[in-house]
Amino acid sequence: MQKLKRLLKKGDTIIEVTFAISVFSLISVISMQVMDRNLATIQGTLELEMARNEIDAQAEALRFIQNSYLSERELSRSDRVYQNLWLKLSRGTTSTYGDSGGLSNIPKDVSEYTSVACSTYYDTGNSKTDSIHNIFLDNAFVINTRKINPSDIASTIIQTKGNSSMFVEAPIYPRVIFTRGTAGGNNDAAPLSEIFPLGSGNLTYRNQTQQIYDRVTRVEGIWVIASRDVTKGESSTPEFYDFHIRTCWFAPGHERPTTVGTTIRLYNPEMIEAQK
Repeated sequence: MQKLKRLLKKGDTIIEVTFAISVFSLISVISMQVMDRNLATIQGTLELEMARNEIDAQAEALRFIQNSYLSERELSRSDRVYQNLWLKLSRGTTSTYGDSGGLSNIPKDVSEYTSVACSTYYDTGNSKTDSIHNIFLDNAFVINTRKINPSDIASTIIQTKGNSSMFVEAPIYPRVIFTRGTAGGNNDAAPLSEIFPLGSGNLTYRNQTQQIYDRVTRVEGIWVIASRDVTKGESSTPEFYDFHIRTCWFAPGHERPTTVGTTIRLYNPEMIEAQK
C-alpha cells in the first residue's frame, strides 16, 4: 500500500511551476509600477507646492515695496526710503531722483509663455523678433525676499542684466538659492542671543554670532517680468503695472514641463494721488 501511494502521489509539472512564477512576476511588476507612479505623484505635488510658495513670496515682496512707497508719499522726496526700489521696478524715468532705467516693459514686447521646453526661456540666441525669446530680453528679475534693503537696489532686485549666470533652469523645482552673507558688507552676521535657562548657572550659554543666509547665489526656474499700462499711449504715465511671476521645470515622470504662473497688478501711486 505504501508503494502504491508513492506511485499515485504526483508533484507539480514544469508547466505549473512556470505559470506560477509568471503570475508572481506579473503581480510584482504591476505593484512596483503603481508604487513608482504614486511616488512620482507625491513628489510632483510637493514640488508644485514649493513652486507656489516661491511665487507667493515674490508677490508679497512686490506688494510690500509698493505699500512701503505709498506710506512715504506724504514725506519729502529726500526722506522717502522705498522710492528708489519702486522706481526701479516701474518706469524709472525720473531724472531728479531715483534709479533710472525701470524694469517694466511695453506689453507687446513681452514674449509668450507657451514654450514646450524650459530651455527656450534661457536661450540667449533668441531675439525680439521671436514670439518666445528669453528672460534676458524681457528684463526679468527676482526679489531677494530675505533682505529687502532700500539703500541697496542691486542686492534687493536681482536682475538678469549683469547676473545672467545666476539664472538657470530648475534641476528640481523652481527656487531661489541663498548663501551666507559676508561680515562687513550688506549681509552682515547677526547676533543670536541664547538666554540662560531659569535656575541654571551653566556659563556655556552666551551670546553667539551666526551668519544669516540672505544673499542670492542662484535663481532656478523662476522669474518676474514687469509690464506697464499703455492704454493712453506708451509715453503717458501708466495707471498700473503688471508683474508676471513665472516658473518652468520638469516634474518627475513628466515629458513636458510644468509651468505655473500668476500676475499681480499694482496701481501707480502717482495716478492714485491724481484721482483724489
